Amino acid sequence: MTYTRRNLAENIRTPTMFLTVALVPVGVMVFFVVPFIGQDAVAITSATATLVVFGVLMACVGHFSVAIAAQRESAWGSYLRTLPGGITPQILGYLLVGLVVVAAAIIPILLVAGLFTAASAPPPRVLLASGALLVAVVTFTLLGLAMGYLLSMRVAAIANSIGFLPLAVAGGMFFDEADTPEIIAQIAPFVPTRGATDLVLVALTGESVGGALSLVMLAVWIVVLAGLTVWGYRRDQVRRFD
Repeated sequence: MTYTRRNLAENIRTPTMFLTVALVPVGVMVFFVVPFIGQDAVAITSATATLVVFGVLMACVGHFSVAIAAQRESAWGSYLRTLPGGITPQILGYLLVGLVVVAAAIIPILLVAGLFTAASAPPPRVLLASGALLVAVVTFTLLGLAMGYLLSMRVAAIANSIGFLPLAVAGGMFFDEADTPEIIAQIAPFVPTRGATDLVLVALTGESVGGALSLVMLAVWIVVLAGLTVWGYRRDQVRRFD
């Protein structure tokens, strides 16, 4: 909890990340989604779920990649490595603050959908979709952690600024199924954003939105990203502190 309080205070002092993850997804929804399909209950419900996953992607990758990379290159981060608690309480602190950042990303989207559109879903489906969203949080958190441990601060900041958009586009998050370009349709099942989106949509609507390949690849990505995170941390430990 000490790590959590410190990290949360640091984020509040420089609230750029909170503002970015809160305003960008809800801005996309207000200006590009609600005016066109806001009263189509089926379409706006699916679009809301997709934008929630997009907000989680921005929040997790943005928060963890930059925070971890900055700590690795700071004197304070070197000092934290010497403390007897090890890495576990630090990572748990990051995860708890990350959940706050995720909430900042998705709550405005849900408010807009609930107040100004025809989006609707039965409570059991919403609960099931929340569980599916946790899988997306784990996936994108691991992606952010891997970036933070493997990239320098400068490279991580650049990758964070532009990286989430290619992932979203490659995963088909901004395309209707009927209008998806052929190249995107071919590569989307192999991108983690597609698997996370499909999982949430299936949980929320109960309808199959694609083949099982995207969900299988999502599981593969979770294993790969977890391995990269552990390897990056151990490599950094050997290079800097052993």
